[in-house]
Amino acid sequence: MKKRWGSQGFFFGDGPETRILDYPRYGMELALARARRRNPPIPPWLRRYARTWQSFGPARPCTSGTHSREPLVYGLCQAWNEEDVIYATVRNMLLQGADRVFVIDDGSDDGTVFEAEAAGATVIRDASDGMFDEVRRTERLVRVIEERTEAAGRPVWWVVVDADEFPRGPDGMTIGELARALPPWVDTVGSRVLEHYPSRLSAPRPRHHPLDELPNAHWNTIRFCPAGHWKHQMLLVRGPGELRFTFGRHTIAAPPSRKPVLESETSLLMHHFPLRDMERTAQKFRLANSASGRYGASSDTFVKERTEGRLRILRLAYEERYDLLPNTFPGEPLTGATVRDWRELVPPSERDVRHRPGSPL
Repeated sequence: MKKRWGSQGFFFGDGPETRILDYPRYGMELALARARRRNPPIPPWLRRYARTWQSFGPARPCTSGTHSREPLVYGLCQAWNEEDVIYATVRNMLLQGADRVFVIDDGSDDGTVFEAEAAGATVIRDASDGMFDEVRRTERLVRVIEERTEAAGRPVWWVVVDADEFPRGPDGMTIGELARALPPWVDTVGSRVLEHYPSRLSAPRPRHHPLDELPNAHWNTIRFCPAGHWKHQMLLVRGPGELRFTFGRHTIAAPPSRKPVLESETSLLMHHFPLRDMERTAQKFRLANSASGRYGASSDTFVKERTEGRLRILRLAYEERYDLLPNTFPGEPLTGATVRDWRELVPPSERDVRHRPGSPL
């Protein structure tokens, strides 16, 4: 077997392992997907890796899962030039019961820092060399988590988001209420993700929840665990060096002695808003993908291609040509998305919101 991500410094030497038969098997899956004009499925090594760390019950002694003091809830966001949304991102986490919210600012040259602090966040200035590097971003995130958990002197439930991600608790609960209700053996909580799209009339406003202007949504069907979650952005950190978020917060890295990672059977509902104001979003994407931009100068071709794809999706969505949207979800048709009001996609218990629609947060 060969480590698929062995050259990327995956935490604890963890990560997917490929087997000889994976390649012909995945080749057949790719050929079938092309014949059906659908996207490729998740590779077999990633499907197998998820099963190695994830379990829904206490399959091992849980002495490390008991704690004499109630865990805190901390929100954490990494941001670069997100002045239009970071205020709402921070306020959403506080409305969801976070005790503190931290924003790691990567050298923003707009009002990101001002807006984050105005919303109540503690800003940590940690500028990179100007190029996007997911490995470095994750290492920086883990360092902040371990330092702040040690300073807290007690376990902390960390909820890590990008600036365009707005998680909430299940069935009308806040994330803080969920954290207090979870059994002590739970390590992580997955997220069901709604991808939100603009329409012709969308006009997102600063310091307002994006739900107010961007109600149209489609379920994200990318799976990183058997329960079908794309993200695992809520993690109980009991002490340094135990469990860590992996790249993109899709899975959790654990040393062999700590596997399997124990996941709650309940999950967060996360609203994802990568496409907001037409002009500002397009300008940011083009700047980032320029030859000297943080994506354009990076060796990470995936993030550059994703940004180009989002530019096409942005234009089509504002024209409400949802049937032509490039579709990147595994196993789904190459183009087209069924977009509906998000309240039609969730159970009645999750249709209420914690903010006053139409009013600043």
